[in-house]
Amino acid sequence: MKSSFLTVRHLLVEGYTEPHQIEPYCYPVFSYSFLLEGEVLASIDGKNILISAGQFILVPENKTIVVKHFKGCRGFTGGFTLDELKDSSYPILRTREPVLQSFWFDDAVFMGALLKRMMVAFNEKDKTFVRSGMDLILSQLRPSGQVAAIPEKFLQMVFEKEHTMFSVADYAQQLQVTPNYLNKTVKAHTHRTAIDWIEIARLNLAKKLLKDNEIPIADVARLSGLDDQSYFSRFFKKKTGLTPSQYRNNGDKGHSL
Repeated sequence: MKSSFLTVRHLLVEGYTEPHQIEPYCYPVFSYSFLLEGEVLASIDGKNILISAGQFILVPENKTIVVKHFKGCRGFTGGFTLDELKDSSYPILRTREPVLQSFWFDDAVFMGALLKRMMVAFNEKDKTFVRSGMDLILSQLRPSGQVAAIPEKFLQMVFEKEHTMFSVADYAQQLQVTPNYLNKTVKAHTHRTAIDWIEIARLNLAKKLLKDNEIPIADVARLSGLDDQSYFSRFFKKKTGLTPSQYRNNGDKGHSL
């Protein structure tokens, strides 16, 4: 029998953690996050979802979550079981798909302040306030719209495990659209261009491959989609502040995208 569960805590992704170092996870409870700053690209049961500042995501029970990219994340996160809620009859709790909702301007400020107060109440063991706060949040959520097909497929291809990175034109050809259309539609739905996402995925893959000392740097460059090792080294240093060799020997103490 599943235990009762209700929690609120800080979400802070900083330091030297890389996406490939975060193991896939699957919670037997409803989980949620609200970002005050930053962005996260996560695959939830195979569907890529980009969460940006001012957005709240609710994930149903037993969904496999894989973090593919994050940057400067700060906010709140937690989870709950239905028996801990004041009201578990909200239709949003019957959906089996993740719910992503944007809160803008004053609403985002209010959401951040509410979750901060809920976290304080949780630490003070004031479950009554936490339940009331969660009740208010759930009352504001609506089912998510459909994810745009082209950006979704593009992100799936780019972040495929151990997949050699290609150019925008190559991905556009595989998706049977023009490079210009691919860039425009990806930018419209994710606020980043297609090349931005390719470079993020390329850097993540390169960092993962560099952890294996048995893989020559020339092969890391090739697998990352850059056959010219010197160009790859310049790209890597521009993004991290370290050469590939320095990263391999010393770990990531630079900056990233």
